[in-house]
Amino acid sequence: MYWGFQLLGWLTFTAVNLVFNYLSNGTISGGDAYYSLLIIILGIAGSHFLRFVINRYNWRKEKIVKIFHKLAILSALIGTLHISLLYLISSACSDELIKNFTEAKFITQAATFGTIHFLWGIIYFAVYFFRNFKKEEIKNLEQQSKLKEIQLNKFKSQLNPHFIFNSMNGIRALIEEDSQKAKEGITQLSNILRHTLTLEKRSLISLEEELKLLRDYLNLEKIRLEERLNYEINVTKSCLRYQLPPMLIQTLAENAIKHGISKLIKGGNLIINSKSDDTFLIMEIINSGQYEPGSLNLESASGFGIKNSIQRLQFIFGEKASLEINNRNKNEVLTKLKIPKS
Repeated sequence: MYWGFQLLGWLTFTAVNLVFNYLSNGTISGGDAYYSLLIIILGIAGSHFLRFVINRYNWRKEKIVKIFHKLAILSALIGTLHISLLYLISSACSDELIKNFTEAKFITQAATFGTIHFLWGIIYFAVYFFRNFKKEEIKNLEQQSKLKEIQLNKFKSQLNPHFIFNSMNGIRALIEEDSQKAKEGITQLSNILRHTLTLEKRSLISLEEELKLLRDYLNLEKIRLEERLNYEINVTKSCLRYQLPPMLIQTLAENAIKHGISKLIKGGNLIINSKSDDTFLIMEIINSGQYEPGSLNLESASGFGIKNSIQRLQFIFGEKASLEINNRNKNEVLTKLKIPKS
């Protein structure tokens, strides 16, 4: 590519020069063609020498202002050398080629070639920095992707024990009170664990798969809380195709039950609604209770699930996804989840 652009650039310059001579003199002589060939050869040699100096003394690590100063000086020298060699070679071949070669013309052409080499150097640096920038950008993206994968695996490895321990504690409380329900709870937990094992290596699953896990979890909680928990899931078919992190809705439902419904003497209701458009999936988790800002410490063990959920959303969707918890009224809490279409 380098040599191809070298040849193309100097051929273009020489062609423009020949057209200019033709418009000025009305003809192109054999001497003009020979002179143009010398321009191409010496031009390629001069610009290649410029590239050699840039690489030899590693100008790329210099500051931009210093690069421009060095490039201007070297280009002026190469431009002067270029026209000097043209003059010497032309005079050795034929006096006809340099009969109109004056001192003013020498200075003008030296400045012209110096400017061309200077512009060549700028283009060379621009191409280098652009290609290097793209390489660094790709490298950074790959590093960020690996980091996200590591972080997501870390989150999932933390999430499973957190969920298992909470479920086991719930079943343990049933053993002495109602052994039959405890057995049913173990069966429900087995179903959940079997399902989560298939999701271990996936960062996203469909909402339809997530709801299967959620129903198993809510049935398990229903055994523990009995009539103190009533739940309802309202999801339209258009929402089922959306992708979201595994166990995300389950974690939000668990938070609603643990910090809202289970604290009420008479229990309460859990309602899960969904709506969608061509861009976002919006999930609403409505539970009985009251949310006090600051009462749920995300750094504590009790707030681990919410903190984990927020981090997972940020790593996967960035700023496009959001999770908000607010009081809907005096008796209900609304958790609103917004996920972009993947």
